[in-house]
Amino acid sequence: MGKLTLRDFGALFGGDIEEVEKYCGEFIRTFSWQYEPCTGAYRDRLLLTVLQHTDSQELKTSGLHRAKDWEDGWTENLKEFTASGFDVEKLVPKYFKQNVPVRLLGDYILPSDPNFVLNVTRSFRLFIFKKYLSGCREIHEFGCGTGHHLVCFQSIAPDKAYFGYDWAPSSQEILRILLERKGWNILGRRFDFFSPDTTVVFGRDAGVMTFGSLEQLGAEHGKYLGFILEKKPMICVDIVGLAELYDKDVLLDYVALRYHKRKHYLDGYLKKLRELESKGNVQILKVHRQKFGNLYDDPHSYVVWKTVK
Repeated sequence: MGKLTLRDFGALFGGDIEEVEKYCGEFIRTFSWQYEPCTGAYRDRLLLTVLQHTDSQELKTSGLHRAKDWEDGWTENLKEFTASGFDVEKLVPKYFKQNVPVRLLGDYILPSDPNFVLNVTRSFRLFIFKKYLSGCREIHEFGCGTGHHLVCFQSIAPDKAYFGYDWAPSSQEILRILLERKGWNILGRRFDFFSPDTTVVFGRDAGVMTFGSLEQLGAEHGKYLGFILEKKPMICVDIVGLAELYDKDVLLDYVALRYHKRKHYLDGYLKKLRELESKGNVQILKVHRQKFGNLYDDPHSYVVWKTVK
């Protein structure tokens, strides 16, 4: 039986023990982090499942054609949120599965806590918010879905202004209800990554975050990146699987990269940022490969950057 330590969380999140303790240590200690390593025939079956799913003709690829799927998903959350009397726990997306094996630090594990994936994610977003976004006056999340990240952030720092953008109308309805029923300063607005709304305005000291949403762009991230470069926020934090960070000579990385490409996930984004940095247009503050995810890939890697004014 293994157990995650603060040092492990530092390796996962891209910080040291002191930073983990400062930003999310108290929260981390409220959960059990024990797990069983997946070995032998069981690990082989997991790998086979991943490969079979990756090669399946039924595999859904990312892109604009998936818009209805996301609308359906957020609508399900919206209905449960409303029926519950506006319990924000009902805003947790359904893709957070319970009692499932996961990728962790280069291998497969079976966690003891059924909500292990959700709890790691919640710990991680505290780390990201407090380390990189706490100095912003307003936070803009693109591809915000149900708004569950913004709900968390406003509970920590209610004095800031929060903006959630998504292409699904149900997302804007959730944020409208949060504003109306809770009085929280979270405004929703429709946004299409493939055709950005240039009338969006960033105020002073604005921070931009994407959390998993950029994967849907594949190689078509040029318009969104151009939009952000034009708006010149104070800082950008993009949390997403980054193909450039996988090591093709490591089995689980090779398998993840194969899945990433078959899904048509984000392609060339980090390479483009590095090109822009070489030209003096942006400054990359941090690139981190987080070795944690579902059976198929590691979607919580991140790049932190800012425009050079």
